Amino acid sequence: MGVDVVTFGCRLNAFESEVIRREAEQAGLADTIVINSCAVTNEAVAQARQSIRKLKRERPNARIVVTGCAAQTQAEIFAEMAEVDR
Repeated sequence: MGVDVVTFGCRLNAFESEVIRREAEQAGLADTIVINSCAVTNEAVAQARQSIRKLKRERPNARIVVTGCAAQTQAEIFAEMAEVDR
């Protein structure tokens, strides 16, 4: 499997997600899911966390990397999740 990017948030995140996907594939990442998070609302953060848990259940061997504004402003929350690799 290649790189999948799940995007939450604004148009900027959508643009950044395409750049992330291209760069990750060029770097040779495989079986990786990148969550591009949003911190505009608490609901967006909750949706990202729920998505992470679901994706790990569906693809237990995939590496999960979280980026985006929620990952920066609430780093501890995502770092404490067992499902998150980076």
